[in-house]
Amino acid sequence: MKPFHRFSLTAMVAGLLAAFTAAPSLAAELVLEPTSDWRLREYEDKCRISRNFGTEEDKLTLWIDKGGPGPGVNITLIGRPVRSPYGATVYTAFAPSEPIARNFIAAKSSKGRPVLTMFGVQPISFEPEQMVEAQDLLDDREEETVDLTKASLAQNVSEETLKGRYSAITSFDVSKGVIEPISLKLGAFLPAVEQLMDCTKSLTERLTRASDGTYAKGTPSTPEGLEEWSKKIQANYPFHLLRERQEATVGVRMTVNKVGRASYCEVTKYSGPASFNDTACLLMLRHARFNPALDEEGNPVPSFYQTTISYRIRR
Repeated sequence: MKPFHRFSLTAMVAGLLAAFTAAPSLAAELVLEPTSDWRLREYEDKCRISRNFGTEEDKLTLWIDKGGPGPGVNITLIGRPVRSPYGATVYTAFAPSEPIARNFIAAKSSKGRPVLTMFGVQPISFEPEQMVEAQDLLDDREEETVDLTKASLAQNVSEETLKGRYSAITSFDVSKGVIEPISLKLGAFLPAVEQLMDCTKSLTERLTRASDGTYAKGTPSTPEGLEEWSKKIQANYPFHLLRERQEATVGVRMTVNKVGRASYCEVTKYSGPASFNDTACLLMLRHARFNPALDEEGNPVPSFYQTTISYRIRR
């Protein structure tokens, strides 16, 4: 049986004040060309393609990670151009697609370089995409739901169509949240993506075995200190959605590594505003702790773990 848990988050509305920070003035776009080849790395719990862009103080490293079978990827940018991000979201686009607002984590690398990470970014879509704004509210009488549990871009379209759309991608752009808009010229993107997908297929097969009881004497991953870290997630109800009195339910699938940390997260289904999705994954990756899965010999192994997060406002 696959591990699956559900917990609810509630938040009080009264007594909260919004803090607004003026955004910096508009700056010219920073266009960065590749300065290295694409590189594929296969880890025990994820697959990654990476490439460097720009030089000297404008040098920027791009990581594109996948840790499961869904259509999304995690994006990490490392370098001075992503220093001091502001606001709750940045806007990203795999051009020529339209920009979409995304939550992010800002941090420092082991070498002291600024880091900007976003979760669940979809390089290509097969429906028109729209920016997700707080005022785009759902009608409570007609709750909309989306189930992505079995989503697979390769099964939804022909291989020719899939390759055509990846071939059409020219850049990865970041704006409205960084000091200056950034455009990374990706170059030949399709061959790198094909390597990433092949790596992810093998990874998914291996992690599924550790998660669904295939190991006769093994054990799946289980939450560790659930009450403690669920409280931390509860304390971070997205403020702009709380202010609009928005609620949601988000199903997530995480990749849990051998030391019990969630190293990858993707949304499998949701009801309510999609803005909750980024926040759900961001907070699970930051706070969730697990007892790792064990193989037949009792050794820790990476695995999948699924749960549902309910965002509810206390009435």
